[in-house]
Amino acid sequence: MGMPDARHPAAAFAVAFCLAAGTALAETKIALVIGNAAYAAAPLRNPVNDANAMAARLRAAGFEVTLRTDVTQREFTRSVSQFGQALKPGSVALFYYAGHGMQVRGRNFLVPVDADIQSEASARSESVDLDLVLEQLGPARLSVVILDACRNNPFEGKFRSTRGSGLAQVDAPKGTLLAYATAPGKVASDGDGANGLYTAELLKAMQIPGAKVEEVFKAVRVNVIKATAGEQIPWESSSLTGDYYFSPVPARAEGDKARREVDATQAQMQAKLDAERQAREKDARALKAEMEKLREEVRRLSAAAAPAATVPAPEAKAPPPATKPPAERAKPAPAKRTDEPKTAAIEKKGAPSPATLSSSPSPKLRDAVAEEWKRRLAVLESERGRLTLSKAAAILFAPLSDEQLTALVEKERSLKNLPFSTAFALGFDATGNVRSWVTWNESTIGFAEETARNRCTQNSAARCAVVMLNGQFREAEFLAWAQGTNGGNLGRMRMAFLRTRTGR
Repeated sequence: MGMPDARHPAAAFAVAFCLAAGTALAETKIALVIGNAAYAAAPLRNPVNDANAMAARLRAAGFEVTLRTDVTQREFTRSVSQFGQALKPGSVALFYYAGHGMQVRGRNFLVPVDADIQSEASARSESVDLDLVLEQLGPARLSVVILDACRNNPFEGKFRSTRGSGLAQVDAPKGTLLAYATAPGKVASDGDGANGLYTAELLKAMQIPGAKVEEVFKAVRVNVIKATAGEQIPWESSSLTGDYYFSPVPARAEGDKARREVDATQAQMQAKLDAERQAREKDARALKAEMEKLREEVRRLSAAAAPAATVPAPEAKAPPPATKPPAERAKPAPAKRTDEPKTAAIEKKGAPSPATLSSSPSPKLRDAVAEEWKRRLAVLESERGRLTLSKAAAILFAPLSDEQLTALVEKERSLKNLPFSTAFALGFDATGNVRSWVTWNESTIGFAEETARNRCTQNSAARCAVVMLNGQFREAEFLAWAQGTNGGNLGRMRMAFLRTRTGR
């Protein structure tokens, strides 16, 4: 059959309708797929395989795909720029990346294979900023950015301020879905098979008939959570305003079946998330109970160890004669501070406060500092056989707020939950601040202890002590460590101990 004569009104309408339908069916879909594995310092197993498999799946779904593997920084940035130039108004854009990724001060960077990263500054100059990719998506009506880039960061130890591994949370620009292999700040499995775990599940889910793009990633999340027993939870940030399907919508009967499968998958995922929420709430209640118990125990020991006599306050000069104007003489005394910690302190009324102990150069007060520290050590000695890390630290560094007591309990819990073999060492830096070093997942407990002690010795200005081994508190080592100082600036020591990390 030939085309209708466009000069006839009905024929003209038919021509316009056919052209519009043809335009919709021929929607432009552009994809850039990059897989980096051949890193000199930390090669990966699966990103190139993942990129090849993803490129094939996208081509089957009608995408024009540009595939790049093991790219240098120059090749990476050029490919991203060309990707942006290829996008036309109203097109569908998809960017997929597998390889090393990192966050530096809240910004995400994708790492080329030739990156030489020695510091945070070089991470910015040697890598590709994720924002560069997002800037290219403007013309597209719908964009999908997939980042299987949350493997362990081999460069993290060279950064001062990097907190945790994985990528930072980023809000998706309008019309964009950002998909991460795992939750912000977490790491993902590189996988033992032909593909990484996340990409393997994504390749399967993209074939679910009639599933919207959001439903595809929900199905991926459920299956990855199941495969990792909750250790890896894929995550998305979406601001999509339209629908997209990787697989065409099937006939009604098949579509209903596919919908039921998607609904069942979502129900399983919701049940898993509800169970995790209940577990977190239960853990929070247990943590609060532990903190309350610790607070009461410190209060009891405070009363039992209260000093018999008060320590003299610093000498003060006699006040000058009352020659000030009456209005000034009548000026009320400053209001008493009400922001002191709620927890009972070991220091009782008449004993110097930590601020007073540490801020005055008076010899009398310096002696008071030393005496107060000895008293705290004596309380620790009296509790031998009943101490935990959190209890010992609470006695030594009181007064502590409820929040600080909770932080102590959480610190001890996290040390106990590290994979064996693990060791936790304490030391002091040149200014008297507390420093800590921890090692875990070592071959033997002896090697873990030796590694933690060596790290401490190389960086500490005073005696080092390994105070926990495989989650077990070592009283004698902790006491020996505490006896290595006279208390110094107690307030500063308290804050430094609370800030000590339980990571490497």
